[in-house]
Amino acid sequence: MPDNNTAVQLNKLAREPEECSRILVAALESGDIELSVALYEPTAVLFKKSGETMTGLDAIRENNAGVIALKPKFTIAFIKATLSGDGTLATNRMKAELAFTKPDGQLVKTNVDTLEVLRRQEDGSWRYIIDDPYGSMRAGMKER
Repeated sequence: MPDNNTAVQLNKLAREPEECSRILVAALESGDIELSVALYEPTAVLFKKSGETMTGLDAIRENNAGVIALKPKFTIAFIKATLSGDGTLATNRMKAELAFTKPDGQLVKTNVDTLEVLRRQEDGSWRYIIDDPYGSMRAGMKER
């Protein structure tokens, strides 16, 4: 459950679906684990690169802590949101470059091409219900 400060940040910032992607990237880059987790509904699903899924905030927190430990730097090319007819659901597609340095000092650059499903909350903010960082690329990825 997000603390009051995190909830206030979300209520102010995540007023449109695409803002969730921007807030998540900023939280991962700055090391704000609680904000990164507060963007998800309690039963949200997050995909691993392998295609396996993680469900729930504890699993998402563990995953995001691992990403934060890499000290990632994202360069966003675009974020495209599409709303459902009744405005309660949305999809985001974000294309970005992700750069980080491995513990051995090797610089890694990879692409992130997301497919995200979000739901409008009662307070008007948006939260992830499904997040696949590789969703738009998955058809071209080899089985792992």
